[in-house]
Amino acid sequence: MTKIYNYAANSLLVILVLLSVSGCEKRNTGTVEEGTGYSAILCVGSWPNTAYYIAGVPSLTSGTISIKGNGAEMTGKVYAQDVIQRDGFYYHANFGSGRLGKYHVENGALLIDKEIPFTWLNWSAYAWADENTLIIFGDGNGEARYAVIKTDKMTITTGKLSLAAIPAGFSVYNIGFAQYRGNKLYLGYGVGSDDFSVYPNMPVYRKTFVSVIDYPGMKVEKTTEDVRSSGAGGPNVYAPMSFVDENNDLYFVTDPTYSYDYTSPSVMYRIKNGSTEIDPTYFFNYSAAVNNEKAPAMWYIGNGRAIVRSRIAGQSIDAEHYFTVVDVRTGTVIKKLDLPADKGERMVNAVIVEDGKAFIMVNAADRDYIWQYDPATDQLTKGAEFTGGIDYILRIEKLK
Repeated sequence: MTKIYNYAANSLLVILVLLSVSGCEKRNTGTVEEGTGYSAILCVGSWPNTAYYIAGVPSLTSGTISIKGNGAEMTGKVYAQDVIQRDGFYYHANFGSGRLGKYHVENGALLIDKEIPFTWLNWSAYAWADENTLIIFGDGNGEARYAVIKTDKMTITTGKLSLAAIPAGFSVYNIGFAQYRGNKLYLGYGVGSDDFSVYPNMPVYRKTFVSVIDYPGMKVEKTTEDVRSSGAGGPNVYAPMSFVDENNDLYFVTDPTYSYDYTSPSVMYRIKNGSTEIDPTYFFNYSAAVNNEKAPAMWYIGNGRAIVRSRIAGQSIDAEHYFTVVDVRTGTVIKKLDLPADKGERMVNAVIVEDGKAFIMVNAADRDYIWQYDPATDQLTKGAEFTGGIDYILRIEKLK
């Protein structure tokens, strides 16, 4: 598999995404890809000679997926996998090229619905307040910032957040997950450094923060913290790290690697329904249960169960990953799924949950499939196969 660069929102690798762009084409309407309810973002080539495509996926359970006669190239409009998709529209904030855009696929091409100037924050996290209101978060010159986007007309309101102060010796917010629940936004983050002259020995601030933000006022009401882990999620523009379950309890998992912390464990926290505090009675040390592996992504599949994309310990972003089923309510590992090792970087949106089943995309050493896992029967079934010279699968999406 091709190595894909770790484009963390706080890194100096922003210069690598300065791609040539054409003039802005404005459209007022768009269509979901015809004949399909799913899509995949795919990479072809080796860095820096890479091209990125959005391909329609007719079925998760059978057939083949390729870009031949199917892939809309996104290179030059959208950079790789940090894309938000809803109802067949794709949203992307490219701090490097200074544009925020809404896009859709039509007749084999990625078309621009609207692009607006945008250099105000280096985005990391997002949440939907409703079907037409997208809220994104990130760091801008050491300030925590947000933008509220009305996606029908692509209007934008920006502001700054009063998060916990950055301590001496650190310079940026590592913003991880964002979750909307009950007219409040929960924002997980840590603090870090942007002095990459000492990489990989970056300074580490071992603390997890969660700020509670009133919506729509966007005022920070409180901030809670915990010293048992760092890297509060994400960034979730790449893959989810939090969810709200049927009991309206909010769960999130940490990935200390996001903050260049290679010693702290990945752990799960809970904020119960009706509370805005981290639950003091709940603490699930995921790393301790899985041989010190880390948790760069988590998808809720229902009935208290989630699938974790589990990363072996170490500093390489290309470490192997596995998929583990956990019971988040009891804080226990149920099993590691009998799937091929997933090879590549940690920031991949690899799971679609539908009709109580999980559809898991695996970048394997030889042939790449979407696998169906049915928690009711505990069965794995091989599904659609990716073919045709695809080097890396970055995201799979449900469009409707």
